[in-house]
Amino acid sequence: MRTSWQSELEAAIRSDMPLTEVVSLLREYKNEGIKREQAYAFLEGLRANVSEEALEDRILEVADFVAGFCSPHMKVWTP
Repeated sequence: MRTSWQSELEAAIRSDMPLTEVVSLLREYKNEGIKREQAYAFLEGLRANVSEEALEDRILEVADFVAGFCSPHMKVWTP
């Protein structure tokens, strides 16, 4: 069952929302208690169900922010 944060994150990824705003959403989810593993697992599942290359690339970009493979100011969860 999909939760509201998952639906909201998917909508943000599918939209033209700037990545800085997507990172802000991720930070909100973190503050609400969502764990890095939960967010990353959701993104992996989402990626597995898309066929559009541009959408897959955007999911991978967001996954990098979740994993911490990005500039320090864009990191959401710290190890």
